[in-house]
Amino acid sequence: MIQFEIKKNTAHPGEFSYDLKALALSFFPEQECQVAEREDWRDKTGYPARCQMDGQVVWEEDLPEGYTKNQVKVSLYRAFADISGRRLPWGILTGIRPVKIPLRMKMAGKSKEEIRDCLREEYLVGESKISLALAVAEREYELTRSFSHERGYNVYIGIPFCPSICQYCSFSSYDYVRYENRVEDYLAALEKEMRGAGRDNSRELHTIYVGGGTPTSLTEKQLGRLMEMIHAHLPVEQALEFTVEAGRPDSITREKLRILKEAGVTRVSINPQTMKQHTLDLLGRRHRVEQVAEAFHMAREAGFDNINMDLIVGLPEEDEVDFFNTLNRVCELEPDSITVHTLVIKRAGRLRRKQLEQGGGIQPEDTLIPVLQRISGEYLQEKGYEPYYMYRQKNKAGTTRNTNQENVAYARPGKECLYNIFIMEELETIVALGSGGATKQVFHGEDRMERIENVKSVEDYIARIDEMIERKRAAGIGG
Repeated sequence: MIQFEIKKNTAHPGEFSYDLKALALSFFPEQECQVAEREDWRDKTGYPARCQMDGQVVWEEDLPEGYTKNQVKVSLYRAFADISGRRLPWGILTGIRPVKIPLRMKMAGKSKEEIRDCLREEYLVGESKISLALAVAEREYELTRSFSHERGYNVYIGIPFCPSICQYCSFSSYDYVRYENRVEDYLAALEKEMRGAGRDNSRELHTIYVGGGTPTSLTEKQLGRLMEMIHAHLPVEQALEFTVEAGRPDSITREKLRILKEAGVTRVSINPQTMKQHTLDLLGRRHRVEQVAEAFHMAREAGFDNINMDLIVGLPEEDEVDFFNTLNRVCELEPDSITVHTLVIKRAGRLRRKQLEQGGGIQPEDTLIPVLQRISGEYLQEKGYEPYYMYRQKNKAGTTRNTNQENVAYARPGKECLYNIFIMEELETIVALGSGGATKQVFHGEDRMERIENVKSVEDYIARIDEMIERKRAAGIGG
């Protein structure tokens, strides 16, 4: 048990407690962690704090007034590094957007060396991750520097249905077969929200992203209806990019691809995750390995020249041979971009429940993750793919010792996904439509962002659609 004590601070309740816990769990993911606020420290100036592990004090600090969050984290990091004998590749950075720092510095005119020094000295980031963050930041900067972010916005449309639910999934996804009789009502509610909140005549629509779930789990007729809705209620002609996650190969047909192409979709994802049939069966993905190539070739024949494919490192019972077999077979197809995800099992995922039933926590394949991440990046760059965006995930279930839970997207030049950059770096407002959607309204010049949440349940979304529209309207989104 890791126990922190900090002073009771009325102005800033639980000050830095999230950061303390995140850093502690990065070093010691198997431990439980608690933070207690001490009333008797209320009148102390500065930032007094103490940490105990299994009842023994391992860190004690009393920073003077004028302290910063980074100073607190650096002090704690050094204590944990001494105790564990470890250094974290991302240093004191525990958030999901580490590239945001170098990108903002680049936008402010800082040189590469100034950014590198800052990441190394202020954030204690390791050299390999500094290189990755810099490469991504520089690519993002080049791709977005000409945009007027204040004038632009983007639309995310959520289709929460899937052919089956993967064992690792913690998203608000629903089995299409079980919810088949509610899909039409869902689309009706979605169209109402689209009509009420999707169009912003004061700004330009930069990208449209249809995700899920698996949007192509809809029938051909329903998918056609969705495309008609989008064209009826959004200024599609303005969009520089229109992505649909085809996702599951078993949900793709030639007719669906024709519908998407005729609707002006410019980018699709066809996601194998792995090319090992045993793993697919274990995860509850009901497609055959052979269907991946079949779906990919159908998309090429339909005219799609920007196809992404997702892979996952750290899948259960897979070793490095399995992963590189997957990587080789996917690269043989020559997709336009490949995103390498790290498996992070969230508490809500069925795979986590299965682990707990088996009495398990840390899995043997976790030790391979850092190696596979590094080598896959080198391999893909040799093949002509360059990293253009990345983010990290939270190990909330404590299921891995690896602290590099990063997802990195590699693309051939000109095939990057702008939407991914906008949402990850929070450069532009994203209006999210559909159940589980989280609108992110960016206030430029104020260095802040506000979230407007939609309910996650399909049933609640249908029943409360007017409330979802009103939430956005109250924030000045929609008519």
